[in-house]
Amino acid sequence: LEETAYFLNLTLKTDKPVVIVGSMRPSSAISADGYLNLVNAVKVAADPNSRGRGCLVVMNDTIFNARDVTKNSTYRVEAFQSRDLGPLGVADGDGRIIYYHRTTRRHTVETEFDVSHLQSLPRVDIVVSYVNADGAMIAAAAQAGARGIVSAATGAGRPTPAEDAAFDKARKENKMLMCLCSRVASGRVVRSPGLAKRGFVAGDNLQPWKARLLLSLALTKTEDPDEIQRIFDIY
Repeated sequence: LEETAYFLNLTLKTDKPVVIVGSMRPSSAISADGYLNLVNAVKVAADPNSRGRGCLVVMNDTIFNARDVTKNSTYRVEAFQSRDLGPLGVADGDGRIIYYHRTTRRHTVETEFDVSHLQSLPRVDIVVSYVNADGAMIAAAAQAGARGIVSAATGAGRPTPAEDAAFDKARKENKMLMCLCSRVASGRVVRSPGLAKRGFVAGDNLQPWKARLLLSLALTKTEDPDEIQRIFDIY
Protein backbone atom coordinates (compact mmCIF):
# COMPACT_ATOMS: atom_id res chain seq x y z
CA LEU A 1 0.00 0.00 0.00
CA GLU A 2 2.68 2.51 0.96
CA GLU A 3 4.69 1.82 -2.21
CA THR A 4 1.63 2.18 -4.43
CA ALA A 5 0.76 5.45 -2.72
CA TYR A 6 4.28 6.84 -3.13
CA PHE A 7 4.48 5.83 -6.80
CA LEU A 8 1.18 7.60 -7.49
CA ASN A 9 2.42 10.58 -5.49
CA LEU A 10 5.40 10.86 -7.84
CA THR A 11 3.65 10.22 -11.15
CA LEU A 12 0.02 11.37 -11.12
CA LYS A 13 -0.48 14.69 -12.90
CA THR A 14 -3.46 16.03 -10.99
CA ASP A 15 -4.09 18.16 -7.93
CA LYS A 16 -7.33 16.30 -7.22
CA PRO A 17 -7.32 14.30 -3.98
CA VAL A 18 -6.24 10.69 -4.48
CA VAL A 19 -6.76 8.59 -1.37
CA ILE A 20 -5.41 5.08 -0.76
CA VAL A 21 -7.28 3.08 1.85
CA GLY A 22 -7.29 -0.45 3.23
CA SER A 23 -8.05 -2.43 6.35
CA MET A 24 -6.15 -4.40 8.94
CA ARG A 25 -9.03 -6.74 9.78
CA PRO A 26 -11.22 -8.72 7.36
CA SER A 27 -14.91 -7.88 7.09
CA SER A 28 -15.74 -11.14 8.90
CA ALA A 29 -13.72 -10.17 11.98
CA ILE A 30 -15.04 -8.69 15.20
CA SER A 31 -14.54 -4.90 15.06
CA ALA A 32 -13.61 -4.90 11.37
CA ASP A 33 -12.02 -1.57 10.47
CA GLY A 34 -12.49 -1.56 6.70
CA TYR A 35 -15.96 0.01 6.65
CA LEU A 36 -15.01 3.07 8.68
CA ASN A 37 -11.69 3.43 6.85
CA LEU A 38 -13.57 3.54 3.54
CA VAL A 39 -16.08 6.10 4.82
CA ASN A 40 -13.24 8.28 6.11
CA ALA A 41 -11.35 7.96 2.83
CA VAL A 42 -14.39 9.17 0.88
CA LYS A 43 -14.79 12.10 3.27
CA VAL A 44 -11.12 13.01 2.86
CA ALA A 45 -11.35 12.79 -0.94
CA ALA A 46 -14.45 15.00 -0.95
CA ASP A 47 -13.03 17.64 1.37
CA PRO A 48 -11.92 20.81 -0.49
CA ASN A 49 -8.87 21.14 1.76
CA SER A 50 -7.52 17.82 0.45
CA ARG A 51 -6.83 19.27 -3.00
CA GLY A 52 -3.18 19.84 -3.81
CA ARG A 53 -1.82 17.66 -1.00
CA GLY A 54 -0.65 14.79 -3.20
CA CYS A 55 -1.60 11.17 -2.75
CA LEU A 56 -2.96 10.49 0.73
CA VAL A 57 -3.33 7.36 2.85
CA VAL A 58 -6.25 7.14 5.27
CA MET A 59 -6.22 4.45 7.95
CA ASN A 60 -7.49 4.33 11.53
CA ASP A 61 -9.00 7.87 11.46
CA THR A 62 -5.63 9.29 10.42
CA ILE A 63 -4.48 11.04 7.22
CA PHE A 64 -0.93 10.43 6.04
CA ASN A 65 1.25 11.79 3.26
CA ALA A 66 2.25 9.06 0.80
CA ARG A 67 5.97 9.84 1.10
CA ASP A 68 6.23 9.47 4.85
CA VAL A 69 3.74 6.76 5.78
CA THR A 70 4.96 3.23 6.49
CA LYS A 71 3.52 0.08 7.99
CA ASN A 72 4.77 -0.65 11.50
CA SER A 73 2.74 -3.67 12.59
CA THR A 74 1.53 -6.89 11.02
CA TYR A 75 -1.95 -6.90 12.58
CA ARG A 76 -2.68 -3.78 14.67
CA VAL A 77 -5.30 -1.33 13.38
CA GLU A 78 -2.83 1.50 14.07
CA ALA A 79 -0.25 -0.23 11.85
CA PHE A 80 0.33 2.72 9.52
CA GLN A 81 2.39 5.56 10.95
CA SER A 82 4.64 8.41 9.89
CA ARG A 83 7.43 7.90 12.36
CA ASP A 84 9.61 10.95 11.76
CA LEU A 85 7.10 13.61 10.80
CA GLY A 86 3.68 12.52 12.01
CA PRO A 87 0.33 12.50 10.19
CA LEU A 88 -1.07 15.35 8.12
CA GLY A 89 -4.39 15.34 9.91
CA VAL A 90 -7.34 13.35 11.18
CA ALA A 91 -10.81 12.20 10.17
CA ASP A 92 -12.52 12.46 13.54
CA GLY A 93 -15.78 11.12 14.90
CA ASP A 94 -17.54 14.47 14.54
CA GLY A 95 -17.35 14.07 10.77
CA ARG A 96 -14.82 16.84 10.21
CA ILE A 97 -11.59 16.49 8.23
CA ILE A 98 -8.85 18.41 10.02
CA TYR A 99 -5.38 19.13 8.60
CA TYR A 100 -2.51 20.40 10.73
CA HIS A 101 0.33 20.66 8.21
CA ARG A 102 1.34 19.79 4.64
CA THR A 103 4.42 18.30 3.02
CA THR A 104 7.04 20.55 1.42
CA ARG A 105 8.34 17.79 -0.88
CA ARG A 106 7.31 17.84 -4.54
CA HIS A 107 4.49 15.60 -5.67
CA THR A 108 1.90 14.99 -8.43
CA VAL A 109 1.70 18.03 -10.75
CA GLU A 110 5.02 19.38 -9.41
CA THR A 111 7.10 16.35 -10.41
CA GLU A 112 9.32 15.96 -13.46
CA PHE A 113 8.45 12.31 -14.07
CA ASP A 114 6.33 11.19 -17.03
CA VAL A 115 5.61 7.47 -17.20
CA SER A 116 2.81 7.70 -19.77
CA HIS A 117 5.11 6.54 -22.58
CA LEU A 118 6.99 3.85 -20.63
CA GLN A 119 6.37 0.11 -20.74
CA SER A 120 8.64 -0.58 -17.77
CA LEU A 121 10.97 1.17 -15.36
CA PRO A 122 14.73 0.66 -14.94
CA ARG A 123 15.46 -2.26 -12.64
CA VAL A 124 16.55 -1.28 -9.13
CA ASP A 125 17.24 -3.91 -6.48
CA ILE A 126 17.48 -3.65 -2.69
CA VAL A 127 20.39 -5.22 -0.82
CA VAL A 128 20.02 -5.62 2.95
CA SER A 129 23.15 -5.33 5.05
CA TYR A 130 23.90 -7.51 8.09
CA VAL A 131 26.91 -8.77 10.05
CA ASN A 132 29.52 -10.30 7.72
CA ALA A 133 27.45 -9.57 4.59
CA ASP A 134 29.57 -10.04 1.48
CA GLY A 135 29.08 -8.68 -2.01
CA ALA A 136 27.27 -11.69 -3.48
CA MET A 137 23.86 -10.03 -3.67
CA ILE A 138 25.34 -6.91 -5.24
CA ALA A 139 27.11 -8.99 -7.89
CA ALA A 140 23.87 -10.90 -8.52
CA ALA A 141 21.95 -7.65 -9.01
CA ALA A 142 24.55 -6.45 -11.49
CA GLN A 143 24.39 -9.74 -13.38
CA ALA A 144 20.58 -9.53 -13.48
CA GLY A 145 20.80 -6.17 -15.24
CA ALA A 146 19.97 -3.81 -12.40
CA ARG A 147 20.77 -0.18 -13.18
CA GLY A 148 20.66 0.79 -9.54
CA ILE A 149 20.94 -0.65 -6.06
CA VAL A 150 19.44 0.62 -2.83
CA SER A 151 21.48 -0.39 0.18
CA ALA A 152 19.37 -1.03 3.29
CA ALA A 153 22.40 -0.71 5.50
CA THR A 154 22.97 -0.65 9.24
CA GLY A 155 22.86 2.41 11.47
CA ALA A 156 23.29 5.65 9.57
CA GLY A 157 23.45 3.80 6.25
CA ARG A 158 26.80 2.05 6.38
CA PRO A 159 27.35 -1.21 4.44
CA THR A 160 29.98 -3.76 5.45
CA PRO A 161 33.53 -3.40 4.04
CA ALA A 162 32.87 -6.30 1.66
CA GLU A 163 29.68 -4.66 0.42
CA ASP A 164 31.52 -1.36 0.01
CA ALA A 165 34.08 -3.06 -2.23
CA ALA A 166 31.32 -4.75 -4.24
CA PHE A 167 29.47 -1.45 -4.64
CA ASP A 168 32.62 0.22 -5.98
CA LYS A 169 33.21 -2.64 -8.40
CA ALA A 170 29.63 -2.53 -9.69
CA ARG A 171 29.87 1.22 -10.12
CA LYS A 172 33.12 0.95 -12.06
CA GLU A 173 32.21 -2.02 -14.25
CA ASN A 174 28.45 -1.58 -14.73
CA LYS A 175 27.91 2.15 -14.10
CA MET A 176 25.31 1.21 -11.51
CA LEU A 177 23.86 3.90 -9.27
CA MET A 178 24.10 3.29 -5.54
CA CYS A 179 21.63 4.78 -3.08
CA LEU A 180 22.40 4.46 0.61
CA CYS A 181 19.47 4.04 2.99
CA SER A 182 19.12 2.56 6.44
CA ARG A 183 17.30 -0.47 7.75
CA VAL A 184 16.70 1.58 10.93
CA ALA A 185 13.13 2.73 11.49
CA SER A 186 13.73 6.50 11.23
CA GLY A 187 16.31 9.19 10.61
CA ARG A 188 18.27 10.56 7.66
CA VAL A 189 21.15 9.11 5.67
CA VAL A 190 23.52 11.89 4.59
CA ARG A 191 25.87 12.18 1.62
CA SER A 192 29.38 12.89 2.80
CA PRO A 193 32.00 14.33 0.40
CA GLY A 194 33.63 10.90 0.28
CA LEU A 195 30.38 9.21 -0.76
CA ALA A 196 29.73 11.89 -3.36
CA LYS A 197 33.19 11.34 -4.84
CA ARG A 198 32.43 7.62 -5.19
CA GLY A 199 29.17 8.37 -7.00
CA PHE A 200 26.88 7.35 -4.16
CA VAL A 201 23.48 8.92 -3.53
CA ALA A 202 21.98 9.36 -0.05
CA GLY A 203 18.34 8.40 0.44
CA ASP A 204 17.57 11.03 3.10
CA ASN A 205 14.87 9.59 5.40
CA LEU A 206 13.15 7.45 2.77
CA GLN A 207 12.52 3.82 3.58
CA PRO A 208 14.56 1.58 1.21
CA TRP A 209 11.49 0.36 -0.70
CA LYS A 210 10.42 3.94 -1.40
CA ALA A 211 13.96 4.97 -2.32
CA ARG A 212 13.88 2.13 -4.85
CA LEU A 213 10.85 3.68 -6.57
CA LEU A 214 12.36 7.15 -6.62
CA LEU A 215 15.71 5.89 -7.93
CA SER A 216 13.98 3.92 -10.67
CA LEU A 217 12.05 7.01 -11.76
CA ALA A 218 15.17 9.18 -11.51
CA LEU A 219 17.01 6.80 -13.83
CA THR A 220 14.44 7.55 -16.54
CA LYS A 221 15.76 11.12 -16.47
CA THR A 222 19.50 10.87 -15.83
CA GLU A 223 22.38 8.66 -14.70
CA ASP A 224 24.37 11.50 -13.14
CA PRO A 225 24.74 10.90 -9.37
CA ASP A 226 24.71 14.60 -8.51
CA GLU A 227 21.52 15.17 -10.47
CA ILE A 228 19.92 12.13 -8.86
CA GLN A 229 20.93 13.47 -5.45
CA ARG A 230 19.11 16.69 -6.35
CA ILE A 231 16.03 14.60 -7.04
CA PHE A 232 16.28 12.83 -3.69
CA ASP A 233 16.68 16.17 -1.94
CA ILE A 234 13.39 17.59 -3.24
CA TYR A 235 11.07 14.55 -3.43
